[in-house]
Amino acid sequence: MAGQNADSRGGRERGDATLPSAPPEVDLFREPGDDDDAPRDRRDARHEAEGERTTPRVRPACTIAVGGSKGGVGTSVVAANLALYLASIGRRVLLVDADPGGANLHTLVGAPSPTRPRADNRAVGRPVDTQIQGLRLLWGALDEGLRGRRGGGRRKLARAVESAEADYVVLDLGKCTSRGGIDALLSADLSLILTLPEPTALESAYRFVRRAFLRYLHRSVIDQPTRLALMQKARELGGAPAPLDLWRTLEDDGDPLAEVVRDAMERFHPNLVISQTRLRADLELGDQVRSAARRRLGIGIEYLGHVEYDDTVWSCVRARRLLLIESPGTKASKNVEKIARRLLALQTGKRKPPARTVPPESHHDLLEVDRGATDEEVRRAFKRVRDIYAEDALACYSLFEPHELEVLRARLEEAYDVLLDPVRRKPYELSVFPPSEEHEEPVPARMSHNEPLPPPPELTPDTDYTGALLRAVRESQGISLRDVSARTKVGLPYLEAIEGDAFDALPAPVYVRGFVTEIAKALKLDAAQVARTYVRRYRRHLEERGKSA
Repeated sequence: MAGQNADSRGGRERGDATLPSAPPEVDLFREPGDDDDAPRDRRDARHEAEGERTTPRVRPACTIAVGGSKGGVGTSVVAANLALYLASIGRRVLLVDADPGGANLHTLVGAPSPTRPRADNRAVGRPVDTQIQGLRLLWGALDEGLRGRRGGGRRKLARAVESAEADYVVLDLGKCTSRGGIDALLSADLSLILTLPEPTALESAYRFVRRAFLRYLHRSVIDQPTRLALMQKARELGGAPAPLDLWRTLEDDGDPLAEVVRDAMERFHPNLVISQTRLRADLELGDQVRSAARRRLGIGIEYLGHVEYDDTVWSCVRARRLLLIESPGTKASKNVEKIARRLLALQTGKRKPPARTVPPESHHDLLEVDRGATDEEVRRAFKRVRDIYAEDALACYSLFEPHELEVLRARLEEAYDVLLDPVRRKPYELSVFPPSEEHEEPVPARMSHNEPLPPPPELTPDTDYTGALLRAVRESQGISLRDVSARTKVGLPYLEAIEGDAFDALPAPVYVRGFVTEIAKALKLDAAQVARTYVRRYRRHLEERGKSA
């Protein structure tokens, strides 16, 4: 999760609000105030009055933030050894102790205890050398009750980080569930969220991800009325709803802000590490959390690895020695090194989130298999997802309601049955996957013109589109259904079902929305209005039939 400055002049009307290429950057460790929703020019004027810069300086160093959703997950141990690894490969590293709940990195690296800050904050922002070449330590003093102006210590620490002469700045944020901690995590170039293989820790992690996404969305939207409208809708849904719930609510209401939320969901990829794993099942938990979070929250979590529980870690902390120095051959040490290498791969772009190759909410998507999956691969995939969404599964704790899991398990059973039955699988795949070019048949560009074309139906910006209306528009343009299929790559059975409003023959609403959007483009209609009104009717039908949308 990285942030870049956004052009504040790009404000738009609510209906045309879009996200910048990345969320706007905020000052690291800024103490949030009540003016977060105030216009940026007012906040800039306040900072100018205090003699501070209003435009953050571009940091030459790559910042890596390590935070947790609760205390005791091991952020300090991971941050310190991550910094050591970077220093060991010849990088200049600044290790920043920004834990507001108890700064103790100096103990882990064997450095003297920092001097308590004075009222003028002069002790803050002065890096000290460590015994490790290339590694310096900066104490943030965020766990001390500094006197003076509000947030002065945080801003001074932020300036020290921005001006650091280093290749990497590693931030130990500790339990970063406050707004300031979440902002610091989002502002970093790379970040890690640590959790434990325990129900309480996972519950906190999911809650943290929801809050982090909402903050990401808040910072991403430039237009203030749009931002306020999104936050108001989130409050109506409970404060920090699942991103998927927020999007679905806006989509059902026909609100164009649904597109803003969807764009943010596609960009938001938090990096997860499972700490202190003990059991064999714990080693599979990260991938299970990634699958469950995508299914319920609608976001892609990037799982970077685990750190095994090891008594050697405790011994190193007691001896005030770093793990990678004291016991470089242990499993925990190798785990940290692997995570560090994956972070560097993310920085260079060599490691990217996997692209989705199957239609969303399709049988293949539910089982997480490709179109060409063999029967054995389908069986293994079904066993895996069945374990993920079992009644007492750890990965789903606090994520799903019981009835939601029942519906999901029924859909998994159906997907398994269809993909293992050749008679049912082939027509299903032909209906949901675009036909390959070598199997495409020549199609006539238009319907026969022996008879005059029917007149086009009357359309307005507020028209509610039905299947019959889409058929009337198509026929008035002299376009055949096969031609629409060739243009949109949507199977003929689905096109016929859409025009006939045969909702029971259609897949999940998310996929239907993509279908009708492409149809609207082919017919030169307002794609947003067509998708919004048609899917709204489809969801209403599903609710009346008692199905899950």
